[in-house]
Amino acid sequence: MGYTSGAAMQAVKLLNEEGRFDENSKVVVIFPDHGSRYMSKIYNDQWMQDQGFFDSKSTATEQHIEYIK
Repeated sequence: MGYTSGAAMQAVKLLNEEGRFDENSKVVVIFPDHGSRYMSKIYNDQWMQDQGFFDSKSTATEQHIEYIK
């Protein structure tokens, strides 16, 4: 877990301190994952294609970034 997970937990704690919850409240907190461990897997189009997760070839075209000084 990363910084965003800590922010999510802190938000729940603050809401609790404000009295937003009672003994009947059900609170779900999602702790996001930054995904750095998956760079060679789910963030890799070739790996996803090889595993059959794409139903067709990617049609995205490469776009070049223009730097303005």
